[in-house]
Amino acid sequence: MKKHLTTAWLVATTAAVAFLGYNQAVSQQREMTLEKLTVQRLDVVEKDGTPRFIVSNSATQPGLIWGNKEFKHHSREGGGILFFNRQGDEVGGMHFDGGPTADGWRASGGIMFDQYKQDQTVGLTYQDQSGKRQAGLRVWDRPNWNMGELLPLSDKAARAATEAEKQAIRAEMMAFVRGKGETGGERLFAGKVLEDSVVRLNDKQGRPRLVMKVDGEGQPSIEFLDAEGRVTRRVTELAG
Repeated sequence: MKKHLTTAWLVATTAAVAFLGYNQAVSQQREMTLEKLTVQRLDVVEKDGTPRFIVSNSATQPGLIWGNKEFKHHSREGGGILFFNRQGDEVGGMHFDGGPTADGWRASGGIMFDQYKQDQTVGLTYQDQSGKRQAGLRVWDRPNWNMGELLPLSDKAARAATEAEKQAIRAEMMAFVRGKGETGGERLFAGKVLEDSVVRLNDKQGRPRLVMKVDGEGQPSIEFLDAEGRVTRRVTELAG
């Protein structure tokens, strides 16, 4: 009898050890192969939870994540992909959307790359309002101050209960930016606007100063502009 009990105990112990070993192997499994994965949102994070890459649909897009903290964002639309640096700051992304409207359709898409601790500095953009299209490469100047300083006000504006409250907070945001001295602006656009192919070069304040264009009829031109946007010289034919 004692021998049978000892044998049973050894069998039970062996089975328990094998079961624990199996569970540990499963819990430590780091690779998985699937034929198909359907999700509404996918977060790729560091071991400490810091986001590095988020893919989401329109309903599950996060707000603006900065320093590993999420702030409410008022202008996220459609699905997209967001990129983050090792500090948990959003540093760019891809967006894409489109659909019918009451008088036609609206569509947009783009990929943006942000300056460190600031907003986008280079991007490819596409916008379409019922056939009125613009698409091209854009480059921006951005100041050196940390945009994260502005995000609490941006979050507050996005949560405002009334339009008047929102506008008051936005005015406060503009005053904050002006107080920094540097605002930045678009420096370059190269692409298509309606029927024209355009290269537009701007000064540091974002004001167009030189515009090269080929219009829908195939006519080329070069325009020089002053700081107020007035054309000071226009060249329509180059000397042969």
